[in-house]
Amino acid sequence: MPRGRPQNLLVHDYLTEEGLAYLTALKRKGLSDVEISKAIGACPTTLKHWKSQYKEIREAIKHGKHVADAQVENALFLSAIGHVKKVPTILKDKSSGIPVVKKKTGEIGLMTGEEGEEVIQYEDLQYFKPDVKAMIFYLTNRCFKDWRMNRTDSTEEGKSISPGVVEVIVRNEGLEELERRAIEEAKKRDEEEEKGRV
Repeated sequence: MPRGRPQNLLVHDYLTEEGLAYLTALKRKGLSDVEISKAIGACPTTLKHWKSQYKEIREAIKHGKHVADAQVENALFLSAIGHVKKVPTILKDKSSGIPVVKKKTGEIGLMTGEEGEEVIQYEDLQYFKPDVKAMIFYLTNRCFKDWRMNRTDSTEEGKSISPGVVEVIVRNEGLEELERRAIEEAKKRDEEEEKGRV
């Protein structure tokens, strides 16, 4: 900063409604405080000072983080459980697949390429299936007592786990019981098939 320049000259640019909205948007994009300071042309120490001195700047950055976190959490949750979403869809003729349009005259017909034709749209419901990876990520982070991720190089019961391999270890008693029953039923079927062959 040049000598003689007032230290708070730049901060006032960011105490405006537009400036605060810009800081919130930067944080919402997932930028760290260091990256935000670079984006606004200030050093990280200056931004830290501004946050301690000006509640408006502190709240704008905090709000941006919370909004971004909430949006990502919500998207992750919806991916894990599956969801229905309204999707804008062009109305098309069933037999030909040609879009249905409103003509200049106001009548409804098939698209011909004439000037002034307005494509007719409606909101269709589209189902997005649950994503197993999102489920695993959610459970290992939110229900960590029942689910855990093992990222170590350890050998457990003679079983080697390669570096970088993620192993999901289920700690949910209900699932362990289901697995035990499935194994018992499979053994019984194998025994019955063996008896049938003899």
